[in-house]
Amino acid sequence: MNNPIVTRRTALALGGMGVLSCTIGDLRAQAARRMTYVTPFSHILAFADVLHAKGGGYFEREGLDVTIEQGRGSAMAVQQVLGGGALLSRTGVGDHIRASSRPGGNDLVAVGTISQGSPFYVISTVAKPIRTPEEMVGKTIGILSVGGATEIVLDVMLQARGVDRTRVARQTAPNSPAGLQLIEQGRIDAYIVSAGVPVALQAMNTPHVSWNTDTVAPIPGQCYIARRPTLSQNGDVVVRFLRAVKRSLDDMLADTTLTKTLSNLKSFEIAEMSNTALAPLILRNEMQFWLTAGRDNLLRNVPERWQRGYDLMAAAGFAPPSVRAETLFTNEFVDRARA
Repeated sequence: MNNPIVTRRTALALGGMGVLSCTIGDLRAQAARRMTYVTPFSHILAFADVLHAKGGGYFEREGLDVTIEQGRGSAMAVQQVLGGGALLSRTGVGDHIRASSRPGGNDLVAVGTISQGSPFYVISTVAKPIRTPEEMVGKTIGILSVGGATEIVLDVMLQARGVDRTRVARQTAPNSPAGLQLIEQGRIDAYIVSAGVPVALQAMNTPHVSWNTDTVAPIPGQCYIARRPTLSQNGDVVVRFLRAVKRSLDDMLADTTLTKTLSNLKSFEIAEMSNTALAPLILRNEMQFWLTAGRDNLLRNVPERWQRGYDLMAAAGFAPPSVRAETLFTNEFVDRARA
């Protein structure tokens, strides 16, 4: 038998390579920057932007160790950032505008817009349809959370149509087709939900009436927010986060069947994915809002859209008038991430 002869020099070299390999691995582990990100609610396909970036290893390739926490309302997502519990969170642009006029709210800044258009729909039954804000007078409208994005958009729509907000009652309702049961029980007359719900109702052949809130109150949908004081030390982390999300979005948009995309999301408990035929339809519908302002504006804060939304918010009393919306966002980090 011919055994290879391992000389002392070879052994030392091989040993050195092992040490070097371990050292590089350790350095990579040490270099991974940890950060916390908060979603407004539990995991749903509407939040695939970040969930896919996590599940597909995009954050890891950017040297980030991202912890994704599930919020209990968009207002809570704002508070988590203000309180230092998270570097970034996703919330409604309306929530951000509203928070900016409150104590401490000036610390908040949007570093990117993920949903350029409103992801919210008003759902009612065919038997008792509610097609306009004017038809909500004397009715009870379901919202996802008190003081959150859906209640804000409700108030802005009522203001835009000259409807007295005190004449419209509110009640929390689920972000699911099950909300129709509350309507049938007479507990609510309509409810506001994310874009996946009307898709699910249509796939189930369930008669319903739905319309997008953008038709009345065109406010950019969802953005990523951070505290200004944290950006001086964590700006590079934000750029890496946005770069990972951008690459994740590009790959999802290129995935014509969404097979790989949905596979990368399997590690998360997403109720909508239990229906394998419906999940791609819901996700595809959510993805359209990323591109409302065009592919060139993917993740960017579009000044004119923000100003229009701000003016609507100010008219509804949620923000001071005569403020330039550009003071509430920055494209510095998005532009660096897209470069």
